[in-house]
Amino acid sequence: MLSRRDFLKFVSAMGASAFLATYKSEIVSALEEVKDYWHICWLNGAACTGCTISFAQSADPDLVQILTEILVGNSGLPIALPDYMETIHPASGTLAEKLKERWKNSKRAKILVVEGAVQDEGFCTIHGKDFRDHLREAAELADFIVAVGQCATYGGIPGAKPWDGQPNPTNAKGVQDFLYEVGIRKRVINIPCCPAHPDHIVITLASLMIGIVPDLDEHGRPKVFFGKNMHNELCPYRPYYDRGIFITKPGEEGCRFKMGCKGPICNTDCAIRKWNNGTSYCVETNICIGCAEPGWPDRFSPFYAEVTELPKVFGVGAENIGAGLLGATLIGIGIHAIRHVATRRKEE
Repeated sequence: MLSRRDFLKFVSAMGASAFLATYKSEIVSALEEVKDYWHICWLNGAACTGCTISFAQSADPDLVQILTEILVGNSGLPIALPDYMETIHPASGTLAEKLKERWKNSKRAKILVVEGAVQDEGFCTIHGKDFRDHLREAAELADFIVAVGQCATYGGIPGAKPWDGQPNPTNAKGVQDFLYEVGIRKRVINIPCCPAHPDHIVITLASLMIGIVPDLDEHGRPKVFFGKNMHNELCPYRPYYDRGIFITKPGEEGCRFKMGCKGPICNTDCAIRKWNNGTSYCVETNICIGCAEPGWPDRFSPFYAEVTELPKVFGVGAENIGAGLLGATLIGIGIHAIRHVATRRKEE
Protein backbone atom coordinates (compact mmCIF):
# COMPACT_ATOMS: atom_id res chain seq x y z
CA MET A 1 0.00 0.00 0.00
CA LEU A 2 1.23 3.48 -0.85
CA SER A 3 2.18 5.22 2.40
CA ARG A 4 0.87 8.64 3.32
CA ARG A 5 4.42 9.99 3.50
CA ASP A 6 5.26 8.78 0.00
CA PHE A 7 2.01 10.16 -1.36
CA LEU A 8 2.64 13.62 0.04
CA LYS A 9 6.23 13.49 -1.17
CA PHE A 10 5.55 12.60 -4.79
CA VAL A 11 2.03 13.49 -5.82
CA SER A 12 2.46 17.28 -5.93
CA ALA A 13 4.87 16.93 -8.83
CA MET A 14 2.88 14.30 -10.71
CA GLY A 15 0.11 14.66 -13.24
CA ALA A 16 -2.91 12.38 -13.20
CA SER A 17 -1.34 10.06 -15.75
CA ALA A 18 1.86 9.49 -13.78
CA PHE A 19 -0.03 9.04 -10.51
CA LEU A 20 -2.49 6.49 -11.88
CA ALA A 21 0.16 4.63 -13.86
CA THR A 22 2.47 4.36 -10.85
CA TYR A 23 -0.11 3.45 -8.22
CA LYS A 24 -2.74 1.61 -10.25
CA SER A 25 -1.91 -1.70 -8.57
CA GLU A 26 -2.24 -0.17 -5.10
CA ILE A 27 -5.60 1.32 -6.01
CA VAL A 28 -6.87 -2.00 -7.32
CA SER A 29 -5.48 -3.93 -4.33
CA ALA A 30 -7.21 -1.59 -1.92
CA LEU A 31 -10.56 -2.29 -3.58
CA GLU A 32 -10.24 -6.00 -4.40
CA GLU A 33 -11.43 -7.09 -0.98
CA VAL A 34 -14.87 -5.48 -1.35
CA LYS A 35 -15.29 -6.57 -4.97
CA ASP A 36 -16.98 -3.30 -5.79
CA TYR A 37 -16.17 0.11 -7.16
CA TRP A 38 -16.40 3.30 -5.15
CA HIS A 39 -19.81 4.83 -5.57
CA ILE A 40 -19.59 8.44 -6.75
CA CYS A 41 -22.44 10.94 -6.96
CA TRP A 42 -21.67 14.21 -8.79
CA LEU A 43 -24.26 16.91 -8.05
CA ASN A 44 -24.54 20.23 -9.89
CA GLY A 45 -25.72 23.43 -8.24
CA ALA A 46 -25.34 27.04 -9.37
CA ALA A 47 -22.53 26.94 -11.94
CA CYS A 48 -21.73 26.85 -15.65
CA THR A 49 -20.68 23.13 -15.57
CA GLY A 50 -17.19 24.24 -16.63
CA CYS A 51 -15.63 21.94 -14.02
CA THR A 52 -17.41 18.93 -15.51
CA ILE A 53 -16.06 19.97 -18.91
CA SER A 54 -12.56 20.37 -17.45
CA PHE A 55 -12.78 16.88 -15.95
CA ALA A 56 -14.22 15.43 -19.18
CA GLN A 57 -11.36 16.95 -21.16
CA SER A 58 -8.65 15.60 -18.89
CA ALA A 59 -5.82 14.25 -21.01
CA ASP A 60 -3.34 11.42 -20.53
CA PRO A 61 -5.37 9.66 -19.19
CA ASP A 62 -8.53 10.96 -20.81
CA LEU A 63 -11.98 10.51 -19.35
CA VAL A 64 -12.66 7.24 -21.17
CA GLN A 65 -9.49 5.71 -19.72
CA ILE A 66 -10.35 6.91 -16.22
CA LEU A 67 -13.83 5.40 -16.44
CA THR A 68 -13.04 2.11 -18.14
CA GLU A 69 -9.44 0.94 -17.83
CA ILE A 70 -8.86 0.82 -14.07
CA LEU A 71 -11.01 -2.07 -12.89
CA VAL A 72 -11.75 -3.57 -9.49
CA GLY A 73 -10.07 -6.96 -9.35
CA ASN A 74 -11.83 -9.39 -11.66
CA SER A 75 -15.24 -7.78 -11.25
CA GLY A 76 -15.07 -5.88 -14.54
CA LEU A 77 -16.27 -2.76 -12.75
CA PRO A 78 -14.39 0.52 -13.17
CA ILE A 79 -13.33 2.24 -9.96
CA ALA A 80 -14.32 5.77 -10.92
CA LEU A 81 -17.60 5.45 -12.80
CA PRO A 82 -20.08 7.81 -11.13
CA ASP A 83 -23.47 6.35 -10.27
CA TYR A 84 -24.89 9.79 -10.96
CA MET A 85 -23.28 12.63 -12.93
CA GLU A 86 -25.86 15.03 -14.23
CA THR A 87 -23.98 16.49 -17.19
CA ILE A 88 -22.33 13.33 -18.53
CA HIS A 89 -24.54 10.31 -17.88
CA PRO A 90 -27.02 9.55 -20.69
CA ALA A 91 -30.00 9.04 -18.39
CA SER A 92 -32.49 11.83 -17.80
CA GLY A 93 -35.68 12.55 -15.88
CA THR A 94 -37.01 9.86 -13.56
CA LEU A 95 -34.39 7.34 -14.67
CA ALA A 96 -31.60 9.72 -13.68
CA GLU A 97 -33.14 10.23 -10.25
CA LYS A 98 -33.22 6.46 -9.78
CA LEU A 99 -29.46 6.43 -10.33
CA LYS A 100 -29.11 8.95 -7.54
CA GLU A 101 -31.22 6.81 -5.25
CA ARG A 102 -29.09 3.78 -6.09
CA TRP A 103 -26.05 5.71 -4.90
CA LYS A 104 -27.80 6.62 -1.65
CA ASN A 105 -28.81 3.00 -1.00
CA SER A 106 -25.38 1.52 -1.70
CA LYS A 107 -23.76 -0.16 1.30
CA ARG A 108 -20.27 0.44 -0.07
CA ALA A 109 -17.98 3.47 0.29
CA LYS A 110 -19.46 6.63 -1.19
CA ILE A 111 -17.91 9.87 -2.45
CA LEU A 112 -20.03 12.95 -3.04
CA VAL A 113 -18.67 15.42 -5.58
CA VAL A 114 -20.39 18.80 -5.74
CA GLU A 115 -20.01 21.33 -8.53
CA GLY A 116 -21.69 24.71 -8.18
CA ALA A 117 -22.71 27.06 -5.39
CA VAL A 118 -25.59 26.52 -2.98
CA GLN A 119 -28.28 29.21 -3.20
CA ASP A 120 -31.21 30.06 -0.96
CA GLU A 121 -34.31 27.93 -1.28
CA GLY A 122 -36.18 28.27 -4.58
CA PHE A 123 -33.32 29.38 -6.83
CA CYS A 124 -32.27 25.88 -7.97
CA THR A 125 -34.76 23.04 -8.35
CA ILE A 126 -34.03 19.60 -9.80
CA HIS A 127 -36.82 17.12 -10.53
CA GLY A 128 -39.23 19.20 -8.45
CA LYS A 129 -36.93 19.20 -5.43
CA ASP A 130 -34.75 22.00 -4.15
CA PHE A 131 -31.02 21.49 -4.73
CA ARG A 132 -30.38 22.19 -1.04
CA ASP A 133 -32.39 19.08 -0.14
CA HIS A 134 -30.58 16.96 -2.74
CA LEU A 135 -27.25 18.08 -1.30
CA ARG A 136 -28.19 17.72 2.35
CA GLU A 137 -29.48 14.17 1.90
CA ALA A 138 -26.42 13.10 -0.08
CA ALA A 139 -23.98 14.75 2.32
CA GLU A 140 -25.47 12.91 5.28
CA LEU A 141 -24.67 9.57 3.60
CA ALA A 142 -21.29 10.34 2.00
CA ASP A 143 -18.02 9.02 3.37
CA PHE A 144 -16.14 11.86 1.66
CA ILE A 145 -17.36 15.16 0.23
CA VAL A 146 -15.34 16.92 -2.48
CA ALA A 147 -16.32 20.43 -3.63
CA VAL A 148 -15.07 20.97 -7.18
CA GLY A 149 -14.48 24.46 -8.59
CA GLN A 150 -14.61 27.99 -7.20
CA CYS A 151 -18.43 28.05 -7.08
CA ALA A 152 -18.75 24.92 -4.94
CA THR A 153 -15.85 25.83 -2.69
CA TYR A 154 -16.44 29.50 -1.87
CA GLY A 155 -19.46 30.70 -3.89
CA GLY A 156 -17.56 31.96 -6.94
CA ILE A 157 -19.33 34.03 -9.56
CA PRO A 158 -22.86 32.98 -8.44
CA GLY A 159 -22.00 34.38 -4.99
CA ALA A 160 -20.50 37.67 -6.23
CA LYS A 161 -22.10 41.03 -5.56
CA PRO A 162 -24.21 42.64 -8.31
CA TRP A 163 -22.79 45.60 -10.22
CA ASP A 164 -24.42 48.08 -7.80
CA GLY A 165 -22.66 46.56 -4.78
CA GLN A 166 -25.84 45.29 -3.15
CA PRO A 167 -25.87 41.87 -1.40
CA ASN A 168 -26.18 38.86 -3.66
CA PRO A 169 -29.91 38.17 -4.08
CA THR A 170 -29.47 34.38 -4.05
CA ASN A 171 -27.09 34.32 -1.06
CA ALA A 172 -24.99 31.76 -2.95
CA LYS A 173 -22.31 30.07 -0.85
CA GLY A 174 -19.86 27.17 -0.87
CA VAL A 175 -20.73 23.62 0.15
CA GLN A 176 -18.86 23.74 3.48
CA ASP A 177 -20.68 26.89 4.61
CA PHE A 178 -24.04 25.36 3.62
CA LEU A 179 -23.38 22.12 5.50
CA TYR A 180 -22.45 24.03 8.65
CA GLU A 181 -25.62 26.07 8.19
CA VAL A 182 -27.81 22.95 8.24
CA GLY A 183 -25.89 21.28 11.07
CA ILE A 184 -23.76 18.79 9.11
CA ARG A 185 -20.23 18.91 10.55
CA LYS A 186 -18.42 16.83 7.92
CA ARG A 187 -15.22 18.32 6.51
CA VAL A 188 -15.33 19.17 2.81
CA ILE A 189 -12.25 18.77 0.59
CA ASN A 190 -12.16 21.97 -1.47
CA ILE A 191 -10.69 21.94 -4.99
CA PRO A 192 -11.07 25.54 -6.22
CA CYS A 193 -10.05 27.33 -9.44
CA CYS A 194 -12.36 28.37 -12.25
CA PRO A 195 -12.56 25.73 -13.58
CA ALA A 196 -11.04 23.10 -11.29
CA HIS A 197 -7.94 21.43 -12.72
CA PRO A 198 -8.64 17.85 -13.90
CA ASP A 199 -5.42 16.62 -12.26
CA HIS A 200 -6.57 17.97 -8.90
CA ILE A 201 -9.90 16.16 -9.26
CA VAL A 202 -8.57 12.82 -10.50
CA ILE A 203 -5.67 12.63 -8.05
CA THR A 204 -7.85 13.58 -5.08
CA LEU A 205 -10.44 10.92 -5.92
CA ALA A 206 -7.74 8.32 -6.51
CA SER A 207 -6.00 9.15 -3.23
CA LEU A 208 -9.25 8.73 -1.29
CA MET A 209 -9.75 5.34 -2.93
CA ILE A 210 -6.39 4.08 -1.66
CA GLY A 211 -7.09 5.33 1.84
CA ILE A 212 -5.15 8.60 1.85
CA VAL A 213 -6.97 11.74 2.89
CA PRO A 214 -4.84 14.76 1.91
CA ASP A 215 -3.84 17.33 4.51
CA LEU A 216 -5.97 20.44 4.14
CA ASP A 217 -5.15 24.10 4.73
CA GLU A 218 -7.32 26.57 6.63
CA HIS A 219 -9.56 26.94 3.57
CA GLY A 220 -10.11 23.21 3.15
CA ARG A 221 -7.76 22.87 0.15
CA PRO A 222 -5.30 19.98 -0.25
CA LYS A 223 -1.91 21.40 0.73
CA VAL A 224 -0.26 19.19 -1.86
CA PHE A 225 -1.82 21.40 -4.59
CA PHE A 226 -2.47 24.68 -2.79
CA GLY A 227 0.26 24.78 -0.15
CA LYS A 228 2.65 27.15 -1.92
CA ASN A 229 2.39 30.78 -2.92
CA MET A 230 2.59 30.95 -6.70
CA HIS A 231 4.50 34.26 -6.83
CA ASN A 232 7.06 33.51 -4.13
CA GLU A 233 7.84 29.89 -4.93
CA LEU A 234 6.61 28.75 -8.33
CA CYS A 235 6.25 31.56 -10.87
CA PRO A 236 8.81 31.47 -13.75
CA TYR A 237 8.53 35.28 -13.97
CA ARG A 238 9.66 35.82 -10.37
CA PRO A 239 13.27 36.66 -11.40
CA TYR A 240 11.89 39.64 -13.36
CA TYR A 241 10.14 40.85 -10.21
CA ASP A 242 13.39 40.65 -8.25
CA ARG A 243 15.14 42.69 -10.95
CA GLY A 244 12.34 45.25 -11.17
CA ILE A 245 11.38 44.40 -14.75
CA PHE A 246 7.62 44.83 -15.15
CA ILE A 247 5.31 44.84 -18.16
CA THR A 248 2.06 46.75 -18.58
CA LYS A 249 0.45 44.81 -21.41
CA PRO A 250 0.36 41.17 -22.60
CA GLY A 251 3.01 39.93 -25.00
CA GLU A 252 6.02 41.59 -23.43
CA GLU A 253 8.68 39.86 -21.34
CA GLY A 254 8.69 40.62 -17.64
CA CYS A 255 6.80 40.32 -14.37
CA ARG A 256 3.02 40.82 -14.63
CA PHE A 257 2.68 42.47 -11.21
CA LYS A 258 1.89 45.94 -12.56
CA MET A 259 -0.76 44.47 -14.87
CA GLY A 260 -2.62 43.31 -11.78
CA CYS A 261 -1.36 39.72 -11.48
CA LYS A 262 -2.77 38.18 -8.29
CA GLY A 263 -0.02 35.56 -8.00
CA PRO A 264 1.48 37.29 -4.92
CA ILE A 265 -1.67 36.52 -2.92
CA CYS A 266 -2.66 33.22 -4.54
CA ASN A 267 -1.73 29.70 -3.42
CA THR A 268 -1.89 27.22 -6.31
CA ASP A 269 0.41 25.01 -8.35
CA CYS A 270 -0.86 26.23 -11.76
CA ALA A 271 2.60 27.52 -12.66
CA ILE A 272 4.14 24.04 -12.61
CA ARG A 273 1.10 21.88 -13.42
CA LYS A 274 -0.28 24.10 -16.19
CA TRP A 275 -3.46 23.47 -18.18
CA ASN A 276 -4.61 21.75 -21.38
CA ASN A 277 -2.30 18.79 -20.91
CA GLY A 278 0.59 20.96 -19.71
CA THR A 279 0.38 23.49 -22.54
CA SER A 280 0.24 26.78 -20.64
CA TYR A 281 -1.35 28.62 -17.74
CA CYS A 282 -2.91 32.03 -17.08
CA VAL A 283 0.23 34.05 -16.33
CA GLU A 284 1.97 32.91 -19.51
CA THR A 285 -0.79 34.49 -21.59
CA ASN A 286 -2.06 37.26 -19.31
CA ILE A 287 -2.30 37.42 -15.49
CA CYS A 288 -3.41 35.34 -12.51
CA ILE A 289 -6.87 36.54 -11.41
CA GLY A 290 -6.81 34.67 -8.08
CA CYS A 291 -9.51 32.07 -8.73
CA ALA A 292 -7.97 29.57 -6.29
CA GLU A 293 -8.69 31.84 -3.31
CA PRO A 294 -11.74 32.50 -1.11
CA GLY A 295 -13.51 35.77 -1.85
CA TRP A 296 -13.07 35.53 -5.61
CA PRO A 297 -14.08 37.40 -7.72
CA ASP A 298 -15.08 40.35 -5.49
CA ARG A 299 -11.86 40.36 -3.46
CA PHE A 300 -9.76 40.50 -6.63
CA SER A 301 -11.74 43.03 -8.65
CA PRO A 302 -10.84 44.90 -10.72
CA PHE A 303 -8.59 42.18 -12.12
CA TYR A 304 -6.19 44.63 -13.74
CA ALA A 305 -5.51 46.67 -10.58
CA GLU A 306 -2.17 46.15 -8.82
CA VAL A 307 -2.13 44.02 -5.70
CA THR A 308 -1.98 46.26 -2.62
CA GLU A 309 -1.50 43.57 0.02
CA LEU A 310 2.24 42.99 -0.41
CA PRO A 311 4.38 43.85 2.65
CA LYS A 312 6.77 46.78 2.54
CA VAL A 313 10.49 46.41 3.17
CA PHE A 314 12.27 49.33 4.85
CA GLY A 315 9.16 51.38 4.05
CA VAL A 316 9.43 50.67 0.31
CA GLY A 317 6.41 49.22 -1.50
CA ALA A 318 6.49 47.03 -4.58
CA GLU A 319 5.28 49.94 -6.69
CA ASN A 320 8.72 51.55 -6.26
CA ILE A 321 10.76 48.49 -7.10
CA GLY A 322 12.79 49.12 -10.23
CA ALA A 323 12.68 52.91 -9.81
CA GLY A 324 16.26 53.00 -8.60
CA LEU A 325 15.54 53.33 -4.88
CA LEU A 326 18.36 51.33 -3.22
CA GLY A 327 18.72 49.41 -6.47
CA ALA A 328 16.01 47.26 -7.96
CA THR A 329 17.94 44.03 -7.71
CA LEU A 330 18.93 44.51 -4.07
CA ILE A 331 15.39 45.38 -3.06
CA GLY A 332 14.03 42.37 -4.91
CA ILE A 333 16.56 40.07 -3.28
CA GLY A 334 15.86 41.63 0.11
CA ILE A 335 12.11 41.10 -0.20
CA HIS A 336 12.63 37.51 -1.27
CA ALA A 337 15.09 36.82 1.57
CA ILE A 338 12.89 38.37 4.25
CA ARG A 339 9.84 36.48 3.00
CA HIS A 340 11.83 33.24 2.96
CA VAL A 341 12.98 33.70 6.55
CA ALA A 342 9.48 34.71 7.70
CA THR A 343 7.92 31.72 5.99
CA ARG A 344 10.49 29.34 7.47
CA ARG A 345 9.94 30.70 10.99
CA LYS A 346 6.18 30.42 10.58
CA GLU A 347 6.49 26.81 9.47
CA GLU A 348 8.81 26.02 12.38
